[in-house]
This record gives sequence, C-alpha cells and structure tokens, in this order.
Amino acid sequence: MGHLRRGMMKKVLPLILLAPLAQTAMAAEVSISWPEAVVRPWPGPELWANPAEDWLVKSGRAGNTFPGGNRNLTVPTPELTPASAPFTIRCRFDQTSPVSPVPGFAGIQVGLAAASGDYREAAIYGAGLCAGIKADGTLFIGDTAGEGEKVPVPFRAVTLELQGLPAKENRYRLSLTATDSSGQLLGTTRAEVHGSWVQGLVAFTASTKFPAKADYSAPRPKAGGPAIPQARGGSLRIAFDRLVLAGGKVALHPERAFGPIYWVTQAPSNDGSIRLLVQAAPFASDERHDVSLILDGRAGGRVALDLKSRTARFVLRRKDLKVPHSYEVKLAGGSFKGTIRPIPDGRALMVAALSCDDATGFPHNDLVANVAAHKPDLFAFLGDQIYEGVGGYGNLVDQRSNDRTLVCYLRKYAMHGWIWRDALRDTPSVTLPDDHDVFHGNLWGTGGKQADVSKGYGFSAQDSGGYKMSPEFVNAVHATQTGNLPDPIDPSPCDNAISVYFTRWQYGCLDMAIIADRQFKSAPRDLLTDGKIENGWPQNSSYYLAPPPDHPGAELLGPRQEAFLKRWAARPDSASPMRMVMSQSPWAAPQTLPAEVQSDSDVPGMKNYKPGEYAPNDQPKPDFDTNGWPQGKRKLALELMKQAGALHVTGDQHLGSTGQYGLATHRDGPWWVSTPATANTWPRRWMPAAKGGNARPGDPRETGDFVDAFGNKITIAAVANPLDIDREPARLFDRAVGYTILRCDPAAGQVTITNWPYWASPAKPAPDNQPYPGWPLTINPKTGERL
Repeated sequence: MGHLRRGMMKKVLPLILLAPLAQTAMAAEVSISWPEAVVRPWPGPELWANPAEDWLVKSGRAGNTFPGGNRNLTVPTPELTPASAPFTIRCRFDQTSPVSPVPGFAGIQVGLAAASGDYREAAIYGAGLCAGIKADGTLFIGDTAGEGEKVPVPFRAVTLELQGLPAKENRYRLSLTATDSSGQLLGTTRAEVHGSWVQGLVAFTASTKFPAKADYSAPRPKAGGPAIPQARGGSLRIAFDRLVLAGGKVALHPERAFGPIYWVTQAPSNDGSIRLLVQAAPFASDERHDVSLILDGRAGGRVALDLKSRTARFVLRRKDLKVPHSYEVKLAGGSFKGTIRPIPDGRALMVAALSCDDATGFPHNDLVANVAAHKPDLFAFLGDQIYEGVGGYGNLVDQRSNDRTLVCYLRKYAMHGWIWRDALRDTPSVTLPDDHDVFHGNLWGTGGKQADVSKGYGFSAQDSGGYKMSPEFVNAVHATQTGNLPDPIDPSPCDNAISVYFTRWQYGCLDMAIIADRQFKSAPRDLLTDGKIENGWPQNSSYYLAPPPDHPGAELLGPRQEAFLKRWAARPDSASPMRMVMSQSPWAAPQTLPAEVQSDSDVPGMKNYKPGEYAPNDQPKPDFDTNGWPQGKRKLALELMKQAGALHVTGDQHLGSTGQYGLATHRDGPWWVSTPATANTWPRRWMPAAKGGNARPGDPRETGDFVDAFGNKITIAAVANPLDIDREPARLFDRAVGYTILRCDPAAGQVTITNWPYWASPAKPAPDNQPYPGWPLTINPKTGERL
C-alpha cells in the first residue's frame, strides 16, 4: 500500500496508485510496497523500471530477475529539492542470486538528474550518487568505502538507510547504515558531499557494474554524474520492498504518476464512428483486466485488456461528431480523460507529421510546444517511433514467442506516449510502424515470412526477408500503433498470421489511404544474387555504375494493397476531397554519398558542411532499403496515386524533403513530402555533385530534375540537409531535425507543405520563427501543379 504524508496529514492510497494532492512541492514522506498476491513486470505508477523486462513484482517485492549494470527502480513522483533540509531514504532487500565472487552492489542512487531538467529524462537516463553494499558486503557512499566488518552475504532482509543532513557551504553529511531483520546494526559508513549531488530523483538499484570515480566533494559537473554501465550479465539479483523517502528535502509530485493507463489515441471518422485505443502499462501476460469507457458522462462499454499488446480498443458508431464529446477510460483504479473534438467541416485542416525519434533530446519539450503552436487538427507519426537503443539497455531479439521481448518493446514505446500523451488525448492521430519499431534495422517483410535467423539476428536475417521477431511480437506492435485506425480494408492476416492494417480513413476534408510499404515488400538479396546485397547495399560494384535491375517477381505493396489503392483511387468522395497516401518511406531514393562509397555505414560520422557548402563528389546511391526498388511495382503504385490525385506523406529517410515523382517524364507524377527526423540517428543527405535540371530561378543546386540510383525520375523542390549550424546540442540540431506541417485547403484544392526545424515555430521570435529554407511550398495534388 502506498502512503504519503504532508505535515500532520496522512492519506492512504490505493495499491501502487498515487492520488493527486492539491499541493505538489511540500515536504513529504512516501512509502511504497506491494501485496503478496501481485505478480507482474510493472512496479506501479510511482516507479519506472530500467529496463522493465528485467524486473518482476512477486511475493510483495520487486526484484531484478535478470542481472546487469544499473538495474533500477526510479521514483519520479517524489524528488530531492535544492532545499537545505534533511532527508532519509530507506529500503529492505534480499539477495535472490547465489553468492559468487563477482562485482556489483545493491542500494540507492540519489540526485538522478538530466540535462533537460525534466524528470522523465532523469528517470530513464539520469545519473547520480550511489550508496549501498557491494557484493562482498562492503558499505560505500560514492567512492568512500566503509571500514570494519562486512555485511554477511548472501544478503537476507537487510534494511539500508541513507540519511542526509545539510552542512555549511552547500554541503551534505551523509550516513549509511545496514541493519538485519531484528534491527541489529550490520555496518555503517559516512561521507560529506557537495549539495548538488543530492538534488533530483532517487532510484533503488541492483547493479553488476559501478560508475567511474568522481569528486563528490566538488559541485556536480554540468554534464551530470558518471553513469553506471548497462551491460547485461553478471549474477547479482536483488529483491526490494519497503521503499521509503522522507524529510524536508523531499517534495511530492503525484502528477508525475504514469499508469496504469499510459495514454489514449483516437480516430473519429466522417461516418460518425469513433475508435479509441487505450495503451496500458505492462500488467502480467496472464493478468485479466477490463477497461471501461464513460462517454459524455454515461457508460460507453467495457473491453478486455489484450494480454499481449496491453491495449483496449473501443469502437463507437452513429455519433454526432458535429459536437464535442468527453471521454474517460478506467482501468485498475486509474483514469484517463480527454475530448473528442467536432470534426472540422469545410475548413482547412492542419496536419502535423513526424517520424524517426532516436530519443536524443527526450522528452522533446521544445519540439512538442513548437508543434502545438500550429494547432494541428491531426497528428501523423510515420514510423520509427522507437529505435532499438531508445531508453538504454539495448533490446531483446527472439523469433520465439515470449513476454520479455514484448515488455522490452512496451517500455520503449511508452517513452513515445510519455512525450505525446497530452497532445493526443484531444487530437486524432495516425501511427504507422516502420522497421525499427519491430526491432529491424531494415525490413523487407515479404508478406509476413519468418526471417532466416539460423546465422543470428544480424544482416543475414534481415536480408533473407521477413520478420526476425515472432508473429506475436509483430502483431503486438501493430496493435499498439495502429489499433485506433479504421478496420483494415482486407483484414485477412498475411503469412504466419501476421496482422495487416492498410485502410481508408476519412476525417473532415481528408481522405487518407494508409499503406504498409514494408510489410509486403520483397527482399532483394535472393532475387538479385549477382548484386551480392548485404544490409540492402550491393557489394557488386557494377550496381553503382548503372541502375540495378528490377525483378519480375518483386513486390512493393503486394497485390492486396494494390487492389485497395485501385479501388480507392476510383472512388473519390466530395465530402473529403483532399486525398493523401500515408506510408513509411518515399517511393524513390533521394539520398547521396561520396562517389567511392558503397554502403551507408559511415553516415553517422560524415562531415556536416556549413550552409552554402557542398560535398565535392556525392552521387545518388542504390540503397535497397529505399522504395526506389522494385521499379516496376513502384511505378504501378505511383500511377494509382496519380489517378487518385493524392499527396504522398512519408517519413523514414531521416531527411526532410519535398518533391514530385516522374513517371514517363519528369514532373508528371504525384508529389511527396518526407518529414525531417525528430531526432536523427542516421543523417542522410541529398548533395549531388551534378546540378539539377530545370531548377527554379534562385533555388539551390540540389533542387530540380534528377534521376535516382535506380533510374527513377524525381524532381526535388526542397531538401533540409544536415549542416553545421553552430547550434547546441550539435548531436541533435546539426542533423536537420524537425517536423512537417500540412495545411490542407479544400476550398482551393491546395496543400501548403512546410518542413520546420525542431527549434522553430511561428510563435517564436526571429530568427526561430522560420521554416527550413525552400519551404513553404503550395501544390495542387490533383493536377500536380506547383503554385
């Protein structure tokens, strides 16, 4: 049972649920424990587990069931403030692993902080001061080790208490004591540290690794404290209970509780239907819960929580969507509220499109505010909402069904929700999974085939085509990201019972065809054997001298999606005249590399040029991860898109661009826009040494008519290349990060496309109120005309 105290006030909370208090920055005591009967990976809304797949609540304790460096339970809801006041942190723990002569410790981290100052970043990436008991029984605080007898191992019912008392000149006297179950003292140690080390969050930690040494008597560096390595392995496992934080230095922030409902996405439709998707915390995979909906103050139904994806999907029909509707969803004592806004009728709509977030800059507070300044009517997240390294600790890969891989994914995807949950509670959205969302570097889904993992889970598995992960895993990713969308047009699963999600969604003036351009795509390696393709890149140099060949059996969208696009193109609706195809990646290869390069492995370390400078000898390159191949099926898909008069809205390339596809000639096909990356792990560029043909007067040399490395005609209207722009942090801002805003005007039949820098919005003062150079630009999607 969780308990909070403020002064003489005491409030008993429901199990693991933190109730809000009117004031959130007063001295408090926080106590967290678990009932004996609960068995689940999720430790509760007051705690964030790092990494979640290595923790389990069982028998009234939370333990790291798999060892490694810096396994911790961070507590975001209380925080150690800058106040000069005492504090006490206490826990009890048992060692659940055998005694062995290996390094490691069990104990407490205090003052977890992060560069942004945001508690969410601190909870996931923060580093602080460690205090605890080493695996050999030695007590320590920072780099100060205790003297005298060691605590007996294995640790049994050890209570560890860290007390801090303010001293002169912003210093703190810390004392650490260990006692046994009878209260007998087992050991003690003391240290004096600078007060900056004891400001921030607290984490209860079991680790097989130690941080680097630091001078804890000096102020904490701006870059933060030394981080504990996160490598898996070792043997130390610890189970914690009776967690307590108390004292005048402790401030309570119950509004930071996260769960049991993480967030809700919505998709109202012109036909009066509403779909709501509830994303819950990772309850146990055999733990049954119902989610209830209250709509406009009345019961709206109950849905069982899916045991794999931890989602609940509500479908409501025949609603009057000319008026707003309030909703509330409830689960396991938790509640989440939001509004379904009236569908815009006849007016222009603003769409905010984003993709590719490697979590640099998490939780992106400035970006979220900048996007919100445009007052978007709809969000589109177009792939790579996560990467394998998001949140640290790597990722688990396994083609066999198992819950740990799901919990690993759900923790990473929860970070996406932690960023956007408040924006999405009242705003419709599309979310499309891409390769990294299913733990692939590149994905050729081959209609649901299982990848050949006989040589491991690396390039060979990906190049074989299909999915490295289990169908259960892929289906859970599809459910979490696309579950709010209208039902699939053709819902039959593809191979290995992997779900599909391609569909049509009409919202206001928008008529969206939502497509999966990875799931059915053929893998090129075994079709073009002479290319010697590895990780999508030909090792045969002749493939760089002329466009690589097509293959008559190669697919891009597959027959089912082609049939859908054909029907959709032939059936426009005057009520939603602004037509879009939303998919993961452009159907071309708008990227260049130095002439001698035959792989993109060096892209993250390539030189960033100053504005106005260019790479001296870049050429378009045949990256088979792009949708420039297969050429024949690409052309068919574009012809259908042209027939529909649709704009192609995509992500994936880590390179913001806008251009027009060519079919028979340049500029006779539909337009595309590719969003900049939110945070860019792979900063591709378009800097061909040859100038573009027929460029508009005054436009830069990288615009105009080109042919990509697969022989496809493309016209580049604008591109946001990674550049050295002298803005910190360079790791984020020099990589051309940002977002896309589309203003869709049904009265004029026009779309105004604007790619914005991460740091910019129209609400900012100059010069941060301008989009990337080359934007905005306005097109008529039906005619293909640039206005």
